[in-house]
Amino acid sequence: MSTTIAIVVATVLVILATIIPTYIISNKKQTTENDWAIADRSLPLYVVVGTQFASAMGGGVLVAHVGNAFTNGVGHFLYGVLASLPFICIMYLAKWLRRHNYTTIPEILRTFTNNNKAVTVIAALMTLIVPYGWVTSQITAFGNIYANLTGIDYNLLCVLFAIIALLFVMPSGLKTVAWTDFLFACFMCVICVICVIYATIMGGGWSQISASLNAQDPNLLSFTGSLVDNIGVSAAMLWIFAVLPGGLTNQIYFQRVCAIDDEKKVNKSLVLSAIASTLSFVWAVYMGLTIRSVNPDAGSGATAWFMGQLPLVLLALFAALVFATMMSTTSSGVQTAVMNITRDILPIVAPNLDDKKTLRISRILSLALMVLAILMCLVFTDTLTWLTATYAFSAATLACPIFVSYAFRKKKFITTQGVVAGMLAGLVGCIVGMVLETTISYAAVGVGFSFVVMIVVCAATRGKNAVALED
Repeated sequence: MSTTIAIVVATVLVILATIIPTYIISNKKQTTENDWAIADRSLPLYVVVGTQFASAMGGGVLVAHVGNAFTNGVGHFLYGVLASLPFICIMYLAKWLRRHNYTTIPEILRTFTNNNKAVTVIAALMTLIVPYGWVTSQITAFGNIYANLTGIDYNLLCVLFAIIALLFVMPSGLKTVAWTDFLFACFMCVICVICVIYATIMGGGWSQISASLNAQDPNLLSFTGSLVDNIGVSAAMLWIFAVLPGGLTNQIYFQRVCAIDDEKKVNKSLVLSAIASTLSFVWAVYMGLTIRSVNPDAGSGATAWFMGQLPLVLLALFAALVFATMMSTTSSGVQTAVMNITRDILPIVAPNLDDKKTLRISRILSLALMVLAILMCLVFTDTLTWLTATYAFSAATLACPIFVSYAFRKKKFITTQGVVAGMLAGLVGCIVGMVLETTISYAAVGVGFSFVVMIVVCAATRGKNAVALED
């Protein structure tokens, strides 16, 4: 059997093994708009953890982070810690979110601004750009990786991948996406364990792997040395002010908190999701270093080199793993971006739509967004730069309005003017930091602008305008 046929067969089997059970689950009763948006708040704990893990892992952990660990050493694990911390930070307001039945980030901000339409629209746009950035980056990455593995045309692969993603989203929105993610997550865990075992055997065991790495560069196995000498303090600071705030404003994480079946399980789901996310980066760092011990010349293409060393069956399964991680992130991104339009923007333009019409529009928008994503991927094959920018602008615009508003929710301090000013200041600060190429990350500049301006304007306009909430 040729490599291409083996990879295609393995990928098709993974698709069928996930899509058939999720279709059965979603067809147990008629799909409602609540199913589409928040799985009718019925997801069990294990599904929530699985979908959080699968959505967060993405293709970046399998490829980019393995390559970065290969180059920089164990210090790259800092990135994993920062990427996992948002789950813990969201615990600060998670039960409050679930208790008040929120579904989107703009809904949270509407609470503090008397349903202000401008806040709703700005927040919706700044929220959906991140998951939409995920969609385009995953389609592009899949097309590039599978084109190199199979020789199939890049454009055709992108189109096929997008069509399959729609098959996971269309039936019941988050309900099918979440259950699919859970099944993907189970598959990911099995294949990742097999890869660790195979790589360790390839490297001759940990003692030989560590001896080889120490001979190449002692900093590789030193967290401090790797972080300071290989990665650099400035890069680490960029991670701190981009990765962490970006995760804190990622609606995908919030949405799954709101979809869990029992409020009492919310914090447990976030802790388990943080642990699962952290372990995925442990895997990436271990794989990157193990590959380097065997072949110091593999470079940033460490994952591709490793795949080339695998027996045909394992290569096909690893390729299917790549598909599963990228498909999980893509389907989640499409679903949550559509929800921002149907639940935040559409009611302003066309109020009083019934559930059936909203559900129909959700499916139409899913198709429209995917077509736009494909067109972008066919024209712009490098989406990493603008994906990073979406994280920065989303965090700068939304982080302070969300968390500062929550912190002062009982103090009669937050005002609509303050929230609007904080959002606009974050946006302007981000642009200024980007244009001036400031030493500090432009995301950090935006967050700083947002915090200061929001506090000042809220203080100046408090009184009758301020909002105070009761838990």
